[in-house]
Amino acid sequence: TPHFPCFHVTSLNVTSLRTNTGAELTAKFHVEGVLGNPNVVLSVRYESLDLALSFDHDDDDLIISSAPVEPLPFSTGAETDTLVRARFAVTRRLFPRGVVKGITEQRRRGSVLFGVTLLGRVRFTCGSLHTRVHTLKLECYPLKVVFPPNNSTGRLVSTSDCYVV
Repeated sequence: TPHFPCFHVTSLNVTSLRTNTGAELTAKFHVEGVLGNPNVVLSVRYESLDLALSFDHDDDDLIISSAPVEPLPFSTGAETDTLVRARFAVTRRLFPRGVVKGITEQRRRGSVLFGVTLLGRVRFTCGSLHTRVHTLKLECYPLKVVFPPNNSTGRLVSTSDCYVV
């Protein structure tokens, strides 16, 4: 029986974070993680793989931005770990007022809680045999990003495992 890949966020850096009263957000995000293939025999072929960053607002995850993990397609061998990276930015993007206010308030307290979702289409392969395409969705939350006082750059303070949804 194939086992879905696992994901572990190892780094989340936020730079140039700025908000304003007009509900605009500007920031650059750099996410790194390790994608693991727990299967003993099967390889995993990624047909598509996107990483989305969210902010938890009133129990609703609001996607701030997303980016494809490249290059695609790619495969991971049995029992291997692969480093994946995604970079994206938002510039003066409008969000509901409560979202920007929530980010601003959390930042004022020293840290902001973000979430990461990895969404992909995968096949399990063994030699020339392969399965049908499966949808993979992994969520990582909470990811606590600490911002020193008067600084627009924040870093993840502890790594996070993710879970299949």
